Amino acid sequence: MANIVHASAALRVRSAENRSVCSINGVNPGMSAQDAAGFVTGIQKMYNRGDVKARIHVVSDVEMTDNNA
Repeated sequence: MANIVHASAALRVRSAENRSVCSINGVNPGMSAQDAAGFVTGIQKMYNRGDVKARIHVVSDVEMTDNNA
């Protein structure tokens, strides 16, 4: 048997013109939509960038639980 386990995540924020605003590494890969929206709202205000888009990039590990996976 094997499991997929989220190892790490990064939140990438881009402007409406598709220009990079910032990347936040090490965010909780299990974050809720509300948590992610809080980050994005804060970034919009901090950088005064207007509308932005965000994407969460998650890295996952395959965890082997026995030899017959």
